[in-house]
Amino acid sequence: MRTFTISEIEEASGVPRSTVYFYVREGLLPTAQKAAASRAVYAETHLELLLEINRLRDSGLSLAAIKARLAPQVASAGALEVDLVAEQAEQVRQSIVVAAARLFAHRGYKRTRVVDIIKAVGVTPPVFYSHFPSKQDLFIESFGVFVGWMRGFLETRLLDEPDSAARDLARVHGYFGVQALSPDLMALVRSEALQETGDMRKVVERSYKDMCRDTLQDLTRMRGGGATTLPALDELVAFSLLGGVENIVMRASWDDRYSTKDVLWTTLCVFLAVQALYTGRLDLSADLAKYTETIDRLASSPPPLPPDALS
Repeated sequence: MRTFTISEIEEASGVPRSTVYFYVREGLLPTAQKAAASRAVYAETHLELLLEINRLRDSGLSLAAIKARLAPQVASAGALEVDLVAEQAEQVRQSIVVAAARLFAHRGYKRTRVVDIIKAVGVTPPVFYSHFPSKQDLFIESFGVFVGWMRGFLETRLLDEPDSAARDLARVHGYFGVQALSPDLMALVRSEALQETGDMRKVVERSYKDMCRDTLQDLTRMRGGGATTLPALDELVAFSLLGGVENIVMRASWDDRYSTKDVLWTTLCVFLAVQALYTGRLDLSADLAKYTETIDRLASSPPPLPPDALS
């Protein structure tokens, strides 16, 4: 449910705040929820009632007649058990995240200042910091928004592309756009995913699942043909392909040795190898069987540590 400040309700309805307050006192509008001593929050129902009051007044009805006609709606709106203050706080939070995602996309992390985000949203610094204690925290959450935009943009363009390898190449190319937000901060995003607890971990998990979602669907469709009984799990393969892209792009960013074309060819070769396994064009069942005992042994043992780390 959308919420409004008194300024916003004035602008949306064309009714001056003094008249809004009068309507509340006279019972033509339900009371707004108090967010602070000098601030109230209005709901969509307030706007709907104000527009209806305007319409009825224009038709010639008196305020008394309007009040009688709208009494059931006013009573229903007044009984609405919705925390408008919490709703408004969430709207402000989302506005900050969306504005930050746009600025990070245009300017990158380092060149985007908190003051620019505050100005874009139209909030005060205390309001901003009540939602996000740091620029890094905001970046991690807005990263998920940008990933959603990128995924929606790419997958809409790929709807008519029947070749799963071509789709994968387009996604890898799109990853360069995600990486451009801030190479250094991408490492922070990944590190948050490894934390045992925390709200930021959940945000990053959603972002990474979104990045892998369409590749996972392609893999599932390939396996659906019944050509393979690979022991590898589709979701983990999708994540391994993304991890490969991340590391290839990271290496390419270190110097000028590798170009974008090199990255695309390399990731294509990896994807085609996986595709060959999934579609049964490459049969490794005999080779895989040789490693059953090794995997069972390793999976049941703790990972090794060098002696120097234990002394």
